[in-house]
Order: sequence, then C-alpha cells, then structure tokens
Amino acid sequence: MTQQHNPIVSACEDGFTLVELIIAIVIISVSLTGVLLAINLGSKYSADPTVNRQASAIAQAYMDEILTKSFPTSFPCPAPPGGGRSVYTSVCDYQGLSDTGAKDQFGNALTGLDKYNVSVNIDGTTAALGTLTPGTQVVRVDVTVSRNLMPTLTISGYRTKY
Repeated sequence: MTQQHNPIVSACEDGFTLVELIIAIVIISVSLTGVLLAINLGSKYSADPTVNRQASAIAQAYMDEILTKSFPTSFPCPAPPGGGRSVYTSVCDYQGLSDTGAKDQFGNALTGLDKYNVSVNIDGTTAALGTLTPGTQVVRVDVTVSRNLMPTLTISGYRTKY
C-alpha cells in the first residue's frame, strides 16, 4: 500500500486569523444593530397614521354637523341652550364646546375614541372671506382635536349667510 501524503499548507492559507474574526464580528454587530433600531423605530410609530386619520375624521364629523346649522343671529355668541348638542340650531350654539372623548350629536360617547379631546371656536369678529363682513355675513368655525402625545389637529371652515 502506498501512503498518500497531504501537501503542506502554508500558514497564510490556513483560515481566518483571530483579528480577522473579531473585525468580522464587529462589522456584523454594528450593521445588525442599525437594522434592529430601524425596525424598532418603524414599529413604534406604526399606529400614528391611524391615530391621525381618526383625529381627522372626528374633526370633519364635528365640522359637518356645525356647518349644517343656521347662521347666527347676533354676535358675540350668546350662551348655548341647555340640553346639549341635540338641541343646537345655530352655529353660535357651538361656541366654546369642549368634549372630553369624541361624542355623537346626541352626547353619546363613541366607542374607542375616548382619548380624544374636541374643542370648538366660532370667530365672528376677524373671519375674513373675500368681501363678506365678519359676523354679519361670515363666521369661521375652528374644530380642534387633540390626544396625548399627538400633535393637535385644527381644521377651519366658513359659514356664510345665504
């Protein structure tokens, strides 16, 4: 039988050195940390678009309700009638409205929207819209929706006397 001898492998072709292995581990660790931080940041704020859409929908619903009411008969706005939003007939009745938790026009809390705060301001003194006279021909309605740790959302609309 003949014996086969393995050729002698030089030291430079034997594999990785300890220094090369440590450098590879450091590079992989740094890149993996960056990827995990990006994933964490993305998942942390992934619900924000939903919260913003909900706030926008709440503000629009309040605005639609207010702008369907009649033009105010006098300024400054008198105190709203008792009985809540279900008996409001004028845009002016909503002045100073402040709801903790979004509510429907009958005052019923909307499920899942209890963390939103809604406030309404009616401006009949500085509301400028073309050549219309503020207070007698046009009023501006500002609906503000806020929630903890969320930027405040304010939408404005105009109600004219027609």
